[in-house]
Amino acid sequence: MATAERIFLLPCTCSARVPVTAGQAGGRASCSSCGREIDVPRLRDLAGYAVEQSRAAEAPRSGVGRGLLVAGSAAAIGAALLAVALVPVGGLFFRQPPTAAEIRAAVAAVPTVQVHEAWQSMARSGVGRPATQDELRLQQFAAHATGVATLLWGLSGVGLVAALLGATIAASGRSAVAGRAGNAGQADGGGERR
Repeated sequence: MATAERIFLLPCTCSARVPVTAGQAGGRASCSSCGREIDVPRLRDLAGYAVEQSRAAEAPRSGVGRGLLVAGSAAAIGAALLAVALVPVGGLFFRQPPTAAEIRAAVAAVPTVQVHEAWQSMARSGVGRPATQDELRLQQFAAHATGVATLLWGLSGVGLVAALLGATIAASGRSAVAGRAGNAGQADGGGERR
């Protein structure tokens, strides 16, 4: 793990603090508030000045909140995409029923006598028939797809809740750290301002 370079805060006559690093020791730095050039003390004298808290310590780059946010978002988006794609992708594995144009073309290709015989047979027995193997498989898929889609939408909802919880934890952690940094800044510099 890399360590951050220490930043020393030098006072300016305008009551602002000028951040400098050890590499600037013995040189000059300009105040970002008033633009005035100030002398940076030698390295051994810099130790007597206040040190700015590193930004890495203030806001951790990872944590429970961020982890929940990322994992929850990934779960929510992944599960929702799977739920939406389930029926269209699953439908690719089943033979599609014939269209009205295909039925008309098949009837037109058959001699009229056979069409009349088929019509008489259906008139006597009715059109009820047992389902074909493809129709049974499609019915089973539809029943299972509904259950799986419901499960995926539920998982998507859980992921969304986890993401919102992670965002809340991450935001509260940042505000707590910012509050501590603000309090520390007031404690360090509160008495120097006039």
